[in-house]
Amino acid sequence: MATASRITGKAAAKVVDGRDWILPNDAFVDILLRLPPITLWRCRLVSWHWRAVIDERTPWRSQPKPLAFCVNGAGTSATAYVFDNLADERHRMISRRGCKLAMVGTCNGLLCVFCDGGHIRLINPVTGEKLRVPPCPEYKPWRSSSKSFSFGFHLPTGLYKIVYLPYAGRFYELQVFTLGDASSWRRVAVPGESSCHPDAGLVSVAGYTFWVTQGADRVASFDLGDESVAHVPLPVEVGRDCYYNRCHLTEVHGRLGLAVSTFQNPAMATTEVWVLGEGRERHKWSRKYRVQMEGVEQQLARPHFAHGEYILTTDTRKGTQQVFGHRLLHKGRQLVNGEVQSVRIRDAGTPVAGIPTNSCLRGTFAFVETTEPLRVYKLHRRKSHTTKACARV
Repeated sequence: MATASRITGKAAAKVVDGRDWILPNDAFVDILLRLPPITLWRCRLVSWHWRAVIDERTPWRSQPKPLAFCVNGAGTSATAYVFDNLADERHRMISRRGCKLAMVGTCNGLLCVFCDGGHIRLINPVTGEKLRVPPCPEYKPWRSSSKSFSFGFHLPTGLYKIVYLPYAGRFYELQVFTLGDASSWRRVAVPGESSCHPDAGLVSVAGYTFWVTQGADRVASFDLGDESVAHVPLPVEVGRDCYYNRCHLTEVHGRLGLAVSTFQNPAMATTEVWVLGEGRERHKWSRKYRVQMEGVEQQLARPHFAHGEYILTTDTRKGTQQVFGHRLLHKGRQLVNGEVQSVRIRDAGTPVAGIPTNSCLRGTFAFVETTEPLRVYKLHRRKSHTTKACARV
C-alpha cells in the first residue's frame, strides 16, 4: 500500500508539473477564465506550469486595454469601446445600454455602472451577465452623484467592494457594499473626520480607495481589507484651486497616481504625474511622468491615461471628442531607476477612437476580458438568506 501511494504521488507530481499533462492548454485556459481572481492567484502557487499558463493566458497578468466610456448627447444611452491596438485606430464596441448610465469603474474585466435613480449594476461584457446592487441608503440625488462611488478589489481576501463617500463637506463615516454579502450596505466609521474634493476623483487601486481632501493637501486611503482610513500628504502644494484637471487622481499601472497641471494656458500646460509607493514606501511619492503641451490643446485622459508605451490624451474642443495616443520618448528602452518618463506633445498624435458626434466621452479606463461569472455572487446572497431563514425557524 505504501509503494502504491508513493507511485501515485510521483505520478500526480508529474501531472502537476506539466510533464505528463494531457489536458490541452486551450481547455485548461477555458477553465481558468471561469475562476474568480482570488482563485487564479492561488492556482499560480500549484506549480511552475500552472503559473506560466495563468500569467500568459489569463487576465491575472494580461496587459489591460484602454476602454472609453461614452454617453449620447441626450444622456439616455451609453457605449463602451475597447482599443485593441494603440498603434492604429482599431477599436470595438463591447457594451451598449439604452439607459442613462455613468461609469463608476472597472475591475478584473467587470464594469460597475451607476444608473439613473441611484441603482448600481455590475456587467461582464464578455458573458453578458448583469448583477444589480441595491441602492445606497445614504445616496441623495440632490447632493450626490456617480462621482461619490468607487469600485475596487482586495486580492488577499478576494472581495469586491463598492465605496460611497458624501459628495461634499466633512463626514465621519462612509458606506461600503461587499459583493456577495447579504448584509447589504454597511456604515464604516472614519476616525476623526474626513472630506472629499469631488473634482479630484475617487480611485480604487491595489486594494485601497483613495480621495483628495477638500483642502487639497492630503490624500486619504480606505483599506478595502481591514477597512481602516489613513492619510498621506500630497507631494507638491496644490492649493485650494483643485478644480477639474488642475489636480486629479489617476491609476498608473496598478498604483495610485496624482496628476498636477499648470493650467493657465492649456496649449502650453505642463502636467507632472506622481506615483505613490507600495509596501514600506507606501507613504512616499515619486515623479514618473512629465507631459509638456507645445501648442496642442489636449489634456491627459482620466482616470486612466498610461497604457504600455503610450499615454492617452483627449481634445474636448471637438464634437467627436477623440482619444489620442502618444508614444513615450524612451520607446521601449529600459528606464534608469528614478528616471522621469517625458512626453512633448507638438501634434495631435494617433487618433485611437472617434466618438460619434452625438456622444460625449465620460472617461477612459483599463479593461481585461474575463468570463468570471457574476451568478456566483447571486447564489451566495440567496444561500445567506436561506441560512438566516432556517436559523429563525
